[in-house]
Amino acid sequence: MPTAVPIISSTPLRQVNKMSSLPIDTVSAQAKETAKVLGAGGKELPAPYKSTGNEALDTLAFLHLLEQLKVQKRSGWIREGVKEAESISDHMCRMALMAMMIPQDPNRPLDIPRCVMMALVHDLAEAHVGDITPVEGVPAHVKHQLEEQAMDSFLNEMLGGEGNKDARNRFRSLWDEYETRETPESKLVKDLDRIELALQAVEYERSQDIQTLSPFFCGSIPHLEHPTIQKWAETLMEERRQLWASRGREKEEKEGLNGVKVGGSIKKSNGI
Repeated sequence: MPTAVPIISSTPLRQVNKMSSLPIDTVSAQAKETAKVLGAGGKELPAPYKSTGNEALDTLAFLHLLEQLKVQKRSGWIREGVKEAESISDHMCRMALMAMMIPQDPNRPLDIPRCVMMALVHDLAEAHVGDITPVEGVPAHVKHQLEEQAMDSFLNEMLGGEGNKDARNRFRSLWDEYETRETPESKLVKDLDRIELALQAVEYERSQDIQTLSPFFCGSIPHLEHPTIQKWAETLMEERRQLWASRGREKEEKEGLNGVKVGGSIKKSNGI
């Protein structure tokens, strides 16, 4: 029989005729429900990994964890009904390759190899929390906290051994730099994140005739800063305009963008 848990009352003991109680299994279930942590799509997250004390096994756990980047799909595309949507690692891989295409400019020097590595690390926390998108209503600080906790587990529990010191420091430095978004390299990688999203959106519009992706462009192309990436985006948006026109939807394409322009918000913030 379940043990009863008394509900404390201010009534003197001599006046109590019957003890109000809840079964202990009910209390435990309620506590468990309260303790749930939800990630992308409202899915309950597993408990963070804890070190076994065996460096080889902990390292192997991290290598297996990376599979999640290959199998987890990007949430925004799933929400819009895209078939065979790209994975998180698909997204990061194209970003890394695009980083290698950025020309060096004496007036805007960049550490391109660092940009490539940062592109491959920037969504690493999503291997645990998933791809949490703005429309899910998760506050930015909560999303960051979940991802920070995931990174702590990866780096301190899975890669906490002495043999992983260099990897641990490398991952931490790259991820923190991207999140802080203060260096030219981190700003470039954010631009790559945005243009890769826009590229993929046009590709799904072309291949699957998805007609609900305008918000993806409105949330990305106005914020592009780097001149090379802005040029890529301008060519892409002209390609998109022609695609929609070829399907008799030029008016819908224009209305969906609601007047946003490549780099538009950057120009406004600079008073241009």
